Amino acid sequence: MTRVAVVTGGSAGAAVVDLARAGLGLWHLSRAFRGSDQAVLHGVLGVRQLAQAVLVARAGSGSAHTLSAVVDTLHGVTMVPLAVADPRRRRFATEQLWIATVLAVAEAAVVGRGSRR
Repeated sequence: MTRVAVVTGGSAGAAVVDLARAGLGLWHLSRAFRGSDQAVLHGVLGVRQLAQAVLVARAGSGSAHTLSAVVDTLHGVTMVPLAVADPRRRRFATEQLWIATVLAVAEAAVVGRGSRR
């Protein structure tokens, strides 16, 4: 039996996650353009979050949201060594870990447990 995740392209939960991610991307870009601490990292993350929001919303599938959750999880995992090893970037890395966790959980919630065919 195949397990199939079900996400409707117009689902309200998916739209909220996609809009939140796009807003986060714009926030990161605004931080980068204002020359804030970690401006380069904010710029890279802003572009990534916006691209991810557009691609996932465009695909509108459970698989896209699942892959998006994996990307967020990997991002969060990469922040742990940064938080531990670099005191100058510890706050930034810790914030990113929390953001990545919230987004990964939200993406997983959008997909749900899937359904059996």
